[in-house]
Amino acid sequence: MHYQKYQPAAHLRPFVECYYIWENNQVLTQPITVESPPNGFGSLVFNFGTPYQLQSPRRGTIAVPTSFLSGQSTSSYQLGLQGQIGMVGAVFRPAGLNSLFGLPMYEFTDERVELAAVLGDRIHVIQDQIKETPDRAGRIGLLEAFLSNQLIQQGAVTDRTDYVANRIVDQRGIINIPSLMEELYVCRRQFERKFLQKVGVSPKYYARIRRVGYLCSLLASQRWNVADWHDVIYRAGYYDQSHFIREFTGFTGRVPSLYVRNNAELANFLTA
Repeated sequence: MHYQKYQPAAHLRPFVECYYIWENNQVLTQPITVESPPNGFGSLVFNFGTPYQLQSPRRGTIAVPTSFLSGQSTSSYQLGLQGQIGMVGAVFRPAGLNSLFGLPMYEFTDERVELAAVLGDRIHVIQDQIKETPDRAGRIGLLEAFLSNQLIQQGAVTDRTDYVANRIVDQRGIINIPSLMEELYVCRRQFERKFLQKVGVSPKYYARIRRVGYLCSLLASQRWNVADWHDVIYRAGYYDQSHFIREFTGFTGRVPSLYVRNNAELANFLTA
């Protein structure tokens, strides 16, 4: 199974975190389930492989559209994959989707919405081009050209909301939101409304998402001593073990020790 990230061009970096290609060289003989904790990033994805399903606490089991836009995820979800895996996607900075497409991101929280329903039938052109293009570089190029054109049309610029959201990402959610707003001399209520519009959740809740997303990657990597929970709690900024367990379980549906033993994140399916 092949998964590779690509950096965006300089003019798109304020809005796009990365691109990715995910595909397999051989058709899956058995279905697999890949899980993902909430990570704080929205995405835009084109699937040129076998259709697949998603299961989440909020939506149950649904068929994923061929091309879709996803907002913030507030809980872990599972992808049920079979046959031929083939998808290319853009992962956006916290406010990137709003900046490039002018969308109210609170409407897309925990959703995967068919792109044609959001952007119109023009999306079918790039969908067909991506499917017909035989190489990875060509597919990434098509996606970047589409977003570059969108950037020009929208005249997108970053603002204080982008700054705060990016700070939350950089600090792995370990940040004092009221102090940050005081630093920027902004009205809390007005800022929270704009943050909800551009990111999809409140600043405080977004910090919680980022913290648990970092924590899940830390636990799944097992680059630490599993027995040393105090180190994990300290790294993630939790004030005690019960708070740590309660927060982690609320987002993932499992206690940390069980997640370490049985997580099925994408990295577990990739060969070195």
